[in-house]
Amino acid sequence: MWGLLAGIVSYPFIAWYSHRRLEEQGLPSGLTRTMLVFLIATALSTVLGYGVSWLTSKPEAGVPRQHLQQATAQLLGHELRCLQNPASAACQSAIQQSRQLKEELLSGTAGRH
Repeated sequence: MWGLLAGIVSYPFIAWYSHRRLEEQGLPSGLTRTMLVFLIATALSTVLGYGVSWLTSKPEAGVPRQHLQQATAQLLGHELRCLQNPASAACQSAIQQSRQLKEELLSGTAGRH
């Protein structure tokens, strides 16, 4: 949230400063300078936003995401095997795991075990 706010607030200041610097460098006004100012301001405000977001995020915020990615990849592998033999015990186990993962996702408790 803070990263988004920092990016939005910094954009006009970065655009104004880049416009001023390019004007000082003697780049004639027109579409080229306007696009260059836009690209510079967008890139720098995005980098600033990501930096602020990275600084303000909690280190443990990535753990549930990693857990969900691993569990999802594992379930996709099981689903492919279930297409070949839907009545197998492994397929029934995969169905149960997918239901548990769905419940974790919906309840917001993923990765808190």
